[in-house]
Amino acid sequence: MAAFQDTCEQTEQKVMVHLLSEIERNPSFTQRGLAGELNIALGLMNQYLKRCVTKGWVRASQVSPRRITYFLTPEGFIEKSHMVKDYLARSMTFFRDARAQCEEAFEHCKAQGWLKIALVGEGDLADIAKLVASGSDFTIDVVSTKADLKKYDAVIITDVMNPQGTYDAIKHKVEYHRLLTLNLLHISKGLS
Repeated sequence: MAAFQDTCEQTEQKVMVHLLSEIERNPSFTQRGLAGELNIALGLMNQYLKRCVTKGWVRASQVSPRRITYFLTPEGFIEKSHMVKDYLARSMTFFRDARAQCEEAFEHCKAQGWLKIALVGEGDLADIAKLVASGSDFTIDVVSTKADLKKYDAVIITDVMNPQGTYDAIKHKVEYHRLLTLNLLHISKGLS
């Protein structure tokens, strides 16, 4: 749950940084265009903008009945710089922790003679795991929970959005000692 919470907060912060950057760069952007660019709903984009205006980070000015331009306030510039700094620090911490834990998992696999590894879950964590394993003798596949996991020597969960759900979905498909989890995902491996 903690990994999911961090991811939600990071995603929201990423959207806010992108929004404030776009307002700074192009005050005449369209909410619809930016929502599409960030792959979020138009209503959610509208909520983010309203929050920015309420907090005093952005000022809105109606140019015509159907057109509004937005301006970053001095407080908005300050907040954007704090968000960027915090986002980068959290990203670097996540990368360092993920890399170290992936290295440990691969060392364990190597010690066991396990070379064919499945990563269950796409995204940043799977990318970091593939990076850590590059140049080694491992064969790495990123797969879904529906994959035939018995053909792999070991399975590592790399789903940061729903790690516990992924674990629960596959725990009966893989021998307990061959199903590896990373501490940063906070997966409860209760035996059942």
